[in-house]
Amino acid sequence: MRDFHQRLRVYYTTGNYRGFYKVTEHQMRLAGRTFMKFSNGKKEIYSTGLFIEGVLESIFDQIDEYYANKESIFQAM
Repeated sequence: MRDFHQRLRVYYTTGNYRGFYKVTEHQMRLAGRTFMKFSNGKKEIYSTGLFIEGVLESIFDQIDEYYANKESIFQAM
């Protein structure tokens, strides 16, 4: 698994991470939370957190898990 800082650098330089791009970002000021939604056109991934970096880390982990599950399905066939 890649280091978080490398994944963050890839996202900030290209604007997407492994084909997923940011659809929405909302900051809920009263709750002190940030909500983000990423999509690749087929799958949507959501996450919330106190800080943007924490939300991005959670989303990157979900994206890596999505591709890991997808690869295991193709290997089983």
